[in-house]
Amino acid sequence: MRIAITGAAGFVGQAVVRQLRQSRPDVDLLLTDRAFTGPSAYPTLVGDLTDPAIVRALCGPETDILLHLAALPGGAAERDPQASRAINLDVPLALVEAMAGRRLILAGSIAVFGGTLPTQVDDSTPPAPASVYGAHKYMVEIAFADAVRRGAIQGMALRLPGIVARPAAAGGFGSAFLSDIFHAAKAGTSYAIPVAPDATSWLLSARACAANLVTAVLDDATAQEAVTLPALHVRIGDLVDTLGRFGDVQRLTFEEDAVTRRTFGSYPQLTTRRADDLGFRHDGSLTQLVETVLADL
Repeated sequence: MRIAITGAAGFVGQAVVRQLRQSRPDVDLLLTDRAFTGPSAYPTLVGDLTDPAIVRALCGPETDILLHLAALPGGAAERDPQASRAINLDVPLALVEAMAGRRLILAGSIAVFGGTLPTQVDDSTPPAPASVYGAHKYMVEIAFADAVRRGAIQGMALRLPGIVARPAAAGGFGSAFLSDIFHAAKAGTSYAIPVAPDATSWLLSARACAANLVTAVLDDATAQEAVTLPALHVRIGDLVDTLGRFGDVQRLTFEEDAVTRRTFGSYPQLTTRRADDLGFRHDGSLTQLVETVLADL
């Protein structure tokens, strides 16, 4: 069985490769990204997914399953809608077509819900994207659902919450502060958190995210509707307090920015029964999430 992974050099992609290497060493992997920082134990395909030749090579007949992680981040997408269309919309649509008859797992985003959310989000909450990134992710969900309805594709589209911790100062991600908090606490450096202590977000460690993605890849379940992954509903003040048990948070301050608070710090309670039934899990507790993230930094 060959599994191809796009965005394999990213922090989530690397976590997925580690999980697969440990749990399924018999699987043949093909890793794809625009660049890799070092040698790989698996074959790599270096190139841009907007190049049809790369898509053809990636989705050749020997590829049984494709996990699509590559994307243009939300902040960068808002600044350049045309680039977002090419990467966040046209590429996954091409992959849906190229992987016809096979299994495709798409990494989507909670950005499809938009910035103004109800008091609780569950599987019945309708998407209402309020950004270029969220709109393109939702368009892909619609196209994928139609392909599943027609029997043209198997697999599922998974909506990822805030994944921590991205590399320090991750460019293009408006939610990068959620990861920067961890880096600052581990290093004991100064950092101004752009939301107040009572701000709330949905968080999932990269390790738990990778475990869910591997579950989706190796399972045979197909879902027509997009699946929102489980996540911890985290109060940022509680996150800092928990980090203080393992790192140095003395130089962390709160300097709330209204736009950041509205976009990334006002998340309500989250219920994900569909994902729970499919075997997807969050980190279990805030303490466990913090311990996992700091260990993996």
